[in-house]
Amino acid sequence: MPLRELLPIVLLGAGIALGAGSAACAARQGSTGASSSSVAAQPARPSAPAGASAAAPAQPAASDPAAPEGAAPEAPPASAEQIARLPPGAAIYASLRNNALDVAVQYVPQIAEVLIEANRALGSQDPPDVTLAKAGVDPRRPILGAVVPASEKSARAVVDAMAKGASGKALEKVVRGHAADATRVRLLVPLVSGADPRRALATVIDVLTGGAPLDACPGAVRCAGFGARAPLGVAQGGIAAVAIYADGADLRLDVVLSLFGSGGDPAALKELVAFGEEVGGPEGRCSRFDASPVVSVCLDPDRMGELGATDGYGKIVRALSGGHVDPKVIPSIAAQGLAEARQNLWLAAPTRRLASDGTLGVTVQGKRSRFVASWALTDASRGGVEKAFTAERCAVGDAAVTELLPALRAAVGDPGKGFDDPKKVVTAFEEAGWPGYLIAAAGTWTNLLGVIASVLEQGPGTDPDYHVCARYDNGRLVLVSEIRR
Repeated sequence: MPLRELLPIVLLGAGIALGAGSAACAARQGSTGASSSSVAAQPARPSAPAGASAAAPAQPAASDPAAPEGAAPEAPPASAEQIARLPPGAAIYASLRNNALDVAVQYVPQIAEVLIEANRALGSQDPPDVTLAKAGVDPRRPILGAVVPASEKSARAVVDAMAKGASGKALEKVVRGHAADATRVRLLVPLVSGADPRRALATVIDVLTGGAPLDACPGAVRCAGFGARAPLGVAQGGIAAVAIYADGADLRLDVVLSLFGSGGDPAALKELVAFGEEVGGPEGRCSRFDASPVVSVCLDPDRMGELGATDGYGKIVRALSGGHVDPKVIPSIAAQGLAEARQNLWLAAPTRRLASDGTLGVTVQGKRSRFVASWALTDASRGGVEKAFTAERCAVGDAAVTELLPALRAAVGDPGKGFDDPKKVVTAFEEAGWPGYLIAAAGTWTNLLGVIASVLEQGPGTDPDYHVCARYDNGRLVLVSEIRR
């Protein structure tokens, strides 16, 4: 995994798995695209990635063990003030509790992959939770994160130039002009009392910046642009520009990942300074983000579309730069890559949008895990869902596919142009890549219920120990499900 993708994937891992319900069924059809967008249709079994269904409000089973006597009380969840330290306009808001990594990994295998690679990069022989604890991370409070995409319109100009035949100095000029186009990531890492913020993630900074030194502020030259709000330190190099702040009881890590340039570019530092001022947390979409579950994520479909597209643009330019590709074929390859990356935008903006603001969470009660998800309904779907699901409707096992899924499909109505075409949908997911699954989890899965149903008809029955309920709640579709671990 390229290091430039490592940090965003830490944040996105939960959403990737939560948005990838029914992946096994789709694989049998030759693609993970169509059915991966099923948030409610095919719940995963405990050994597989969990579908972004939701959590049932059931009480713990009588046989579930109680908390041991004398156990330390749980720290309070992230406060509104902490969440407000995140930037507005993010594609993804996420939280993950260090003391529940084992649970998160069980249902979100992608997190395990990232933690193993991060541990290896850090040279640690300890389990990931021990590594984090030794770094001073408070195991009781959640790590908060947000991913803000680059401007799609601005970043597209670079790939457009390649597709039109720009090369040599002309292309270099275009790339330099877009050195500020970058994906921005913020992590708020809770520290135990007395932990040294500079030491806590020093090794991580070394990994991200390719060994570049961490310049201590306020004395270093790189710190001057931050003014009175200078961080503890700044590092530039490799693929990232990074600033570390002591932010209340948290270590705040701001990262700027350049799409086309390097982390050492002056434009990256300028973006890092500007990013430091971006606070306020989720606004409008994702305003329901809740950091209290073990794993929690909120996804904005439009911003996810931008994130997926711009990530693709960056990969295209890097792959075609450096003189390793015949200049004669670069324009056609760039044009094809541009079209494929823009599939993210098509998936994110159906002509008939039915839902958005996918807010997903995982909690645990003894041996049962619960998934809670909700989506803001639009004018196109709200009336039908309210009429059909004002009273909560539940299903167990096969009935989730044979009864609840068709009822949802009928309630939301027409999926819009192209979203009822299995071939078009599968192609879009194949070309969009991993962001397509998160876009689906953000709300587009409701446009794909017909495609999902056709795929599930070929699959096996649903685990009978799986329970799912759906209801309408104040303008939102809420799915609540439970499975035994």
